[in-house]
Amino acid sequence: MAVAERLEKLAFEGAFGKGNPLRVLNATDEGKGDHFLSEIVFMQIDMIPNNGKIKKVPVVVKTQRKLLDPRDPFDRRTQFFNEATMYKNILPELGAVDKGLSPTLYYAEVSLKEDPENDIIVIEDLRPRGFKIVSELFLDYDHICLTMRKLGEFHGLSYKLKKQSPGRLQELGALLIPKKYPVLDGMHEASILRGFKSLIENSPTYSVANRVYKKISSKSATEFTSTLHRPEEPFAVIVHGDFNKNNILYSYDESGQVNDMRMIDFALSMYGEPAADIAFFLYLNSSPDSREKYWHEFLDSYWSGVTSIEANPGFNYNEFLKNFAQKAVCGYSTCSHFLPFSLNPGCLSSGKFSEMTPQQKIEFFENVGGEESTSAITAIVKHLLTEGYLEEYLLHFKFDPDQE
Repeated sequence: MAVAERLEKLAFEGAFGKGNPLRVLNATDEGKGDHFLSEIVFMQIDMIPNNGKIKKVPVVVKTQRKLLDPRDPFDRRTQFFNEATMYKNILPELGAVDKGLSPTLYYAEVSLKEDPENDIIVIEDLRPRGFKIVSELFLDYDHICLTMRKLGEFHGLSYKLKKQSPGRLQELGALLIPKKYPVLDGMHEASILRGFKSLIENSPTYSVANRVYKKISSKSATEFTSTLHRPEEPFAVIVHGDFNKNNILYSYDESGQVNDMRMIDFALSMYGEPAADIAFFLYLNSSPDSREKYWHEFLDSYWSGVTSIEANPGFNYNEFLKNFAQKAVCGYSTCSHFLPFSLNPGCLSSGKFSEMTPQQKIEFFENVGGEESTSAITAIVKHLLTEGYLEEYLLHFKFDPDQE
């Protein structure tokens, strides 16, 4: 069934409120097309309620990508299922929609069957209300502080539910299928080494940077990532899982000042470690200069958001900082892969990448973006070192939580 016909049927069933559909229109071709996870179209449903005045309902429609490769290393079908589950079950129960942290869901249907043609997610299109994605990679102070506070509110909703109904948050987390980490061994090591290389080549083998690099490189990409993201109480929350400016919509007042935001694209959400959201966003979307000047203000903004929702999340600010310090390196791990691509958009098509040999892929990750990218990810390692995060990770983070 075509998308327009599907929306008309949903409209008759009441998915968009009272009344009958007059027409279903293509809203715009902007952003339309084949995305990493799904196919996206922007539509508008014109409804005629009882008062006779036409109500325009702008929506974003996401459907499964056709011809999914059964060997798909990113397991996109599972991601689509998890995103639908977040919108349909988890975000409403957490209160994220009422809190204005995520778009309104109109309808979601998804299965894990071979034929995904009926899978669909229909959410509110926020663009007519002035929300938009920021084009700049590195955000300014106001955007970052607002984002960190809102992220704190989002995580705070998890702590609030823990207090109200112990065990319920883990039940919600269990609705999400654990994600499969793509096999990136070789590419993972190349990306990790790139930011450490200048530091370990110019320091003794017993230096913190050398020892941390050895600790990281002793594990496979899957083991390293999964252990850093595992839930640990009392800190564990429902995380966004891919929290960066590409999955955030901002709105502005008449003077152009950012005043609100919404999170979108929850395909990688899980019950896990809040540092994964915090560190990925801050290291990908803040410049080295802003990190040097405002890092602790950014973390303060996050904590203010948490405590505005739940005054006693089960730990104090210093305990939060200690936990974050041990796991902030997870932000480097992700950024070492994605920051070079973000600095050089369009540098490689997925088709061309799939045609590379394993060795060519490794060499590509070693060099993509040239010196600019190397400097950017090295700056993250230097910041981790300066803040003492590498030492905290080295001394206190355990791959096996039961080890002495």
